[in-house]
Amino acid sequence: MNNWNQSYGFLLGKALQQMENKFAEGLISFNISSRQYGVLLFIEENPYSSQKDISDNLQIDRTTMVSHIDHLETLGFVERTKNPNDRRSYSLLITEKGKEVLNSRWEFLTDVESEVLTPLNEQERQLLKDFLIRIWKSL
Repeated sequence: MNNWNQSYGFLLGKALQQMENKFAEGLISFNISSRQYGVLLFIEENPYSSQKDISDNLQIDRTTMVSHIDHLETLGFVERTKNPNDRRSYSLLITEKGKEVLNSRWEFLTDVESEVLTPLNEQERQLLKDFLIRIWKSL
């Protein structure tokens, strides 16, 4: 019996893996991962966030988050500033260089998404997005 092809988790994981692999190929020249792209996007949309805020919202463990931020800072994509409300933490801002990376790869990301979702019509794509957001928010 082939139960693996009836498992939502397995199928969703395979679709996500394909999409992430295709997107990762387009990030190689920028020396970042798809997860680090997501961190950049979060920082752009939520300036002055702390590493803890990002870690909590993107569900990335704190140790991994530190290495992601260190890497992005080394590349000049983000900068840390002292948090005026808490001297023990830093606020993060995206740099112009980081914004250029986001902008240059956004179209590529949407192209990858369209390619992966080709079998679905526009209504089905919207339903899938709505379902995934609902699932993610419940976790």
